[in-house]
Amino acid sequence: MNILLISPKSNFPDVTPAWLRIPQLALPILAALTSPEHEVLMIEEEFERLPLDGHWDVVGISAMTATAPRAYELALLFRQNGAKVILGGIHPSVVPDEAAQFADAVVIGEAEGMWERVLYDVRRNRLRKFYHNSQPDLSESPLPVRRRMRSVLRLPSLVMPIKAVMPIMASRGCPYDCEFCCVHRVYGRRQRHIPIELIVEDIRRTGARRVMFLDDNIGGVRSYIVQLITALKPLKVSWYAQASPRFILDDELFDAAVRSGLEALFVGVESVDPEARKRIRKSLPSIHLYQKAIKRCRSAGVIFHASVIFGLDEDTPGVFERTLEFLLRNSVPSISACILTPYPGTPLFERLMREGRILHTNWSYYDHTTVCYQPKNMDPEELAERYLDFRNRFFSYSSIMQRGYAQFRVAPLVYLGTNLVYRKTTRLMEEHFRNYSNWLRQQKRTPTLDMIKGPTV
Repeated sequence: MNILLISPKSNFPDVTPAWLRIPQLALPILAALTSPEHEVLMIEEEFERLPLDGHWDVVGISAMTATAPRAYELALLFRQNGAKVILGGIHPSVVPDEAAQFADAVVIGEAEGMWERVLYDVRRNRLRKFYHNSQPDLSESPLPVRRRMRSVLRLPSLVMPIKAVMPIMASRGCPYDCEFCCVHRVYGRRQRHIPIELIVEDIRRTGARRVMFLDDNIGGVRSYIVQLITALKPLKVSWYAQASPRFILDDELFDAAVRSGLEALFVGVESVDPEARKRIRKSLPSIHLYQKAIKRCRSAGVIFHASVIFGLDEDTPGVFERTLEFLLRNSVPSISACILTPYPGTPLFERLMREGRILHTNWSYYDHTTVCYQPKNMDPEELAERYLDFRNRFFSYSSIMQRGYAQFRVAPLVYLGTNLVYRKTTRLMEEHFRNYSNWLRQQKRTPTLDMIKGPTV
């Protein structure tokens, strides 16, 4: 069979530059699960032209919430052309009844053990509506099918080719119960690990020199990460990951990670407000421990990329000034500044829906930066305006200069490039916010829980 695998783009332009986007693994895993007897083409629609004129027996589409409307549009198009369309990914997994309206079948959760069954049922013309294999054994997962790609960082009077970073996942599942996250619902609370020998084989066979671990918390199980770090050291790769500050403050573990090639960490600071951190439940109890983690990374030459969230119920307008002061005082090199997004499938979405605070369910706007709910202490417009002002101030030239001195010993070119690009994308967001505000004023219907159904398994 001819099989097309698609990662769709959003209906609205993504202002994040391509080289700063987190690479995806869904399509490479699906391709690896597909028998060699089939012809497979993978398309990342954000970067490649979609072959609409070809003949496809099966089209598999992996969708996130922001790309779900585009995924549904493509599903209808390919079904009209005679293909069997299978939807999967995070969004179809948490709202499978919605996704099933547009597809021949929906894969809920992880594809291992199910994708092979889907293709078998297609050939027999006996497709079921839903497929679900809860928490499969990752030791039996095949190595992803890799494609070589190359990005270019463009700065004023400067063009820097950047070797592609290979995405890899060492574990699935998360023991935490963050209100704004659905990872534990999709992948379970128990952290399951891919055998380290498979990770080593994957890196060696591709010749990758830069590796990004997509795990939600690379240091979740200390015994495993110790073995992984030991295995990475002789490979002489540079690697990046998401981690808790506890990983950084574990002297023995962090030092070993640096010696093995650790160069950057994505850390969820989330909020400088102690009450907000208490609600999140994942953060460390004291903001001073975050300051210590930032300094440790800087001393070790590791980039500390912080994630902060605005719009929590505890947030008042003053949170923007307090957050900016914290980031500048600690010379945080780069950040992902997000507006709280109530993704379907999360406890947050369900709570805000019960409270009548969800403004709409146009999933294209569920993108980390658009206000899709009624904040507790601000109007949606005020939250958006203060958020843009915060970004403009943090990525201003004076801020870049002020924080830059502390980055000279870490990665000065990466620091400069990242901040200048984020400065430019902040400008692009202003028009998006104006268009969204005009669209929102025209909406009258308030969503209800009955509009969004949960998993049918």
